[in-house]
Order: sequence, then C-alpha cells, then structure tokens
Amino acid sequence: MKSRLFVKTLATAMLAFALSATAVAADKKPPEYPNAKRESPKSDLTSQREQDLLQKGFNALNDSKQQAEAQKDLEKIVSDSHSKYAKAEALRGLAQLKINANDYAGGTDLLKQALALNSLPNDEYFDTMLTLAQLYAQNEQWQPALDTLNAWMQQGGKQTASAYALEGNIYYRQNQYQNAVDALLKARALNDKPPQSWNQLLMASYFGLKQYDKAADLEKQALAKDPTDKNAFSNLVKVYLEANEPAKALATMRDGMARGLITTDTDYINLAKMYLIVGQSSSDPKPDAQQAVAALKEGFGKGVVTPSLESYKLLGDASYLADDLHGAADAWGKAAPFAKDGKLDMQRGQLMVQQLDQYKDGKAALQQALAKGGLDKPGVAWILIGNADLKLKDKAGAMAAYRKAAQFPETKSAAEKWLKAESRGGGK
Repeated sequence: MKSRLFVKTLATAMLAFALSATAVAADKKPPEYPNAKRESPKSDLTSQREQDLLQKGFNALNDSKQQAEAQKDLEKIVSDSHSKYAKAEALRGLAQLKINANDYAGGTDLLKQALALNSLPNDEYFDTMLTLAQLYAQNEQWQPALDTLNAWMQQGGKQTASAYALEGNIYYRQNQYQNAVDALLKARALNDKPPQSWNQLLMASYFGLKQYDKAADLEKQALAKDPTDKNAFSNLVKVYLEANEPAKALATMRDGMARGLITTDTDYINLAKMYLIVGQSSSDPKPDAQQAVAALKEGFGKGVVTPSLESYKLLGDASYLADDLHGAADAWGKAAPFAKDGKLDMQRGQLMVQQLDQYKDGKAALQQALAKGGLDKPGVAWILIGNADLKLKDKAGAMAAYRKAAQFPETKSAAEKWLKAESRGGGK
C-alpha cells in the first residue's frame, strides 16, 4: 500500500468593509492593532457625494445580484476621486470582486495598489495586508506570501493563531518542515480548540521530518478525543506504514474495525493486504492469511467490497496462504474474467492440475490462459495440459500438447525428452 498524506487547500479570507470617513472620530471601538508601528493616517475624503457613492458601491458589493453595479461605482471612485482614502477603499472593493470570481492574481494586484496609497486607517490597512498574504499563498506565491505575512506581524505588532497557521502552511508548501512545525505549535498555543486542518498540517510536517513518533502521537491524541475520527485513524495507519512498522499499522486497523471505521471497499482491501504483509514476514503466515480471508468475505457479504480483479485476486492469494486451495482456485476463477491477460487462468490451472487433481477443469483454465495470452512462459501451460491429458488417459492429446511445449525454449528440452521416450514406447 502506498501511503500519502493529504493536506487541505488554503481558504481565502474575505475583506471587511466599513466606511470610516466621518464615523471614525465618533467610533470608540478599541483598535485592532494597538501596537502597530505605523501611524494611522487621517482620512482625506471630504466630498459627501464621493462618500455616498463609495457607500453605494459597498452596499452593492454585499449583494450578489448587484456585482456589476458595485464594479461601476467603485471604478468611478478610482478614476475620478481626488481622495487617496476613497481610492484605496474602492480598490479594496474591486479586489473583493476579483476574489469572488476566483481571480486571485487580479485581486492581488488591486490590493497592492490599495496599500501603496498608504491612506487607509490601521485596522483596514493591516487587514488588507493579511488578505494580500493569503492571496499570495492561494496563488502559490510562497515567498511573497511569507514576506507580506512577516511584514504584517512586525509592522502591525500583532500575532494571531490564524496568522501562525497561515505561516505554517506556507512553510509546509515550501518543504520547510521544521519552520512549519514551529509556526503551527504557536498557532495551537493561541487556540484552545485548533481546527482539525491545523492538526493535519502539523502531522504532515512531522511526517516530512520523518518524526513519525510525534506524528503518531498527534493522531493518537485526536483518536482519544474522538474514537470515530476516521481521518485521524487513516493518517495514523499511514504514519506507521511510512515508519515501516506494519504490525502497528495492522493493530491500528484491527482496532479501527472494532470501532466501525472499516467501512469502504478500500478499507477492507487495505486491511486484507496488511494482514498478508504482516503474515508473510512471520514464520507462519497462515493465521494472518485466514484473517485476511475473513475480512474480505465480510466485506463481500456486506456488499461493500466490489467484485473486481483486485478484490478476487487478493481473496485467492489470501486463501492460498491460508492453505485453502479450493478457496484460492475459486477466487482466482472469479478474478480471471476481469483480467486482460491469461496469467490468473494459468495460476489457477496450475494449482488445479498439480495440487487439486482437478485435471479437466485445470486443463480448461490453462487453455483459457493460452487463448487470452500474455503469459511469461506459455510452454509451461502446454506441459501442464499434457500432464492433465495423461491423467485423463488422453495420450493423443498429451502428445499434441508436448509438441506445442517443444516449440518454447523454457520447455523444449523436457517436452522433447518425453516425446522421444514415447516414441520408444516408454512415455508415461
């Protein structure tokens, strides 16, 4: 099983719009950036007409049916107003329209223009800077995102859990896993209930550092809080696989099965594979192989495991290791119609002729294998057919099969030896 961790994509923040041209003086709300190193500029918006037009644009922006009207009003402010504050606010509004349309590059350019005017009050200025960092990250411009975020922290004098989480995400995307861990631990320390996506990102960062014990501990903590957390369960299995600890992966999967977390076709297939991986590394693979068979049969019985080449072949392989040869032949027979070549028919036919004494059905399977083609050693199939014919007392059929086998390098010598002996009356 190939393990791979999945990390959720970034979420884009929305800009907040609150016109502050006249109301800011009367607004007693504490500033969001009390430790900012930037001096908050005074608004230069003096025209009531422009203020009304700007408010009208904001109102339209917040109505999904009036986006075109919002764009018209805000573009007019940008082109005609003499107020840097009004222009910056309008640019922010136009940027939000771009973001709404998933045009992150366009939104980024407009926010940069808004910040360059240096006319927004601190709360809006630094909120815009944080949104710009998020847009850079959304556009996978990791270094500009990090530079902008660091500027936001230093100039704004503010650190938040979500900002550290964004920093961790950016570092993770650049494969700077230790920096990602450091940032994410700060984010978690500032949030009593960190989102699962943060934990997932932290686990993936530990994974990148090959600190599998820490990654496993994180997922075990998540499972302790919520034993039904299938995402944490799946990630814990992946961690153990990457750490080359299949026995722990299997123990986790067995525990997950007991708690009802094995629910899909893939779940049952992976559980059976894990039983076989662990079983084949032990001195006696039979018990684990039997468990694999039981898991697959349960999945088939529930209608969860889908009939397919993979599922039936796996059932056949597990049955064979469990010493259930009839079960192996039956499962491989069900798998064979899904196969594009004759290798499974060959495997089944060989088992039936050599170990189950089912010569007629074994011969039919081998003939089917030859008809479908793709065999590594077709001469062996002809030898087996010849052997089956001898057991069925069809000497003419056996001779024809051995003559075919003599045409292939892997069986030429053995077939010719038998044919020569037969010509002298000594064939068996």
